[in-house]
Amino acid sequence: MKKILFLLVFSISLSIPASAQKIAKPTLIPKPPTDAQKQLIQEGVALHDAKRYDEAIDKYQKVLDENPDCSAAIYELANTLYTKRDTKKAMEMAYRGSKYKAEELPLFYNIMASIIDDVGKPEDAVKIYLDAIKALGGDKEFVTYLSSLHYNLGVTYVRLKRYPDSRASLKKAVEYDFRYPSPHYLLAAVYNGTKYRVPAMLAAARFISLEFNSDRTRSSAAIFRNGLRPPSKDEKGNIQIFVNPDSPTDEGEFMMYDLLLGTLTVGKDDKDKNKTEAEIFVDAVDTFISLLAEDKKLASTFVGKNYVPFLAELKSKGFVKPFAYLVLYQTGDSAGMKWLTENDAQLTSFIKWAKAY
Repeated sequence: MKKILFLLVFSISLSIPASAQKIAKPTLIPKPPTDAQKQLIQEGVALHDAKRYDEAIDKYQKVLDENPDCSAAIYELANTLYTKRDTKKAMEMAYRGSKYKAEELPLFYNIMASIIDDVGKPEDAVKIYLDAIKALGGDKEFVTYLSSLHYNLGVTYVRLKRYPDSRASLKKAVEYDFRYPSPHYLLAAVYNGTKYRVPAMLAAARFISLEFNSDRTRSSAAIFRNGLRPPSKDEKGNIQIFVNPDSPTDEGEFMMYDLLLGTLTVGKDDKDKNKTEAEIFVDAVDTFISLLAEDKKLASTFVGKNYVPFLAELKSKGFVKPFAYLVLYQTGDSAGMKWLTENDAQLTSFIKWAKAY
């Protein structure tokens, strides 16, 4: 197991213990707080939010004096110490918390890595995540923790502009927990920023189904809708489609989609003349999903194993309309709001299904 030498990253006025700390698989069982202890923790959180950090620390410490194995109190204390910039004690508490099989486990690792990242040592923060992942790997009980760790590692890689590494970590986060929204959101953003148009749309689609009506949802909806924007036209009204021959192919071959996607929102015959733009968009989404589901070349890719089956089942369940109108609503289209308002039952069914998928 690799060792994390905290002293190396705190040579400036931050006195992290000189002894090497070892990230190991947690073995301790946390003890749940009593009702009275829960109340103290809640009071501490409120004091923290009011920036009364010393008073918050006193609340958490009272809990730990009574119940030293309360992982919730350990985390809140570590978090408040970190916010207060008492990094030495914050690191000590986070390391203490990392020994417990607790739901706060990824948060303890995150505090440890954040402290190191804050002093300009992001590569050392990466090592903490990698050591934590290695310590927890191969144990089914830590699957959801691994998803969080891979996500936080992906965030750190983005800060380092190591986008291929970020994609790899975020894909693992998705594979470990397909219901965890954040990896889908960041993966969509990374894909979009590195010219993976279709994978970006697919990651965005999954995120939209999990997180409703937030800034992140609106950003993801824009990524998805922009992929289906009608192509530009020249002075004579002829459609212009530009394809980048150097588009990356390591996530799958998507040149066919680059050629077709824009045309899906262009009316094709007389029956489309009476359709609204929103209805044409819904049809385009339906066709897009059908093309993906029939594309056997994608079967071995990450998107083919994860996002395509999700969208294929979405279509088979009859949820294309609520999804498409949700995209329109999140991108500011009034037709989206109107349809969702009039079809609340369909929207509710879609969201319930998506969250359980």
